[in-house]
Amino acid sequence: MQAFGGGAAEAAGVAAAAGGGPEAERVAAVVLRVPGVSRLTGVWGRPVRLGEQAPASGDALPRRHARVDLAVAAGFRPLEVARAVRAAVAEALPDRPTVAVLVTDLD
Repeated sequence: MQAFGGGAAEAAGVAAAAGGGPEAERVAAVVLRVPGVSRLTGVWGRPVRLGEQAPASGDALPRRHARVDLAVAAGFRPLEVARAVRAAVAEALPDRPTVAVLVTDLD
């Protein structure tokens, strides 16, 4: 069982996120290093999306939001993988955006 994305799979995942710019590429690389992530999927468009989120009531400024679509490798719990991805993505970006993880496949 492979715990990490690597080699050609990682390169393909990072290239798929390239439409989102250099930050999306960085997020893709970080996500593929999380144990249990087998690949980025991008079922509904790019696998990594970065954008602005409208401010909630009482917030002065909009906040960035990231969404990542991925597949979880066999033998891993999707919830634990998703939590690890959320933490890794928030840590990888300087403004620590909110992060949503969409598990679209189990490998």
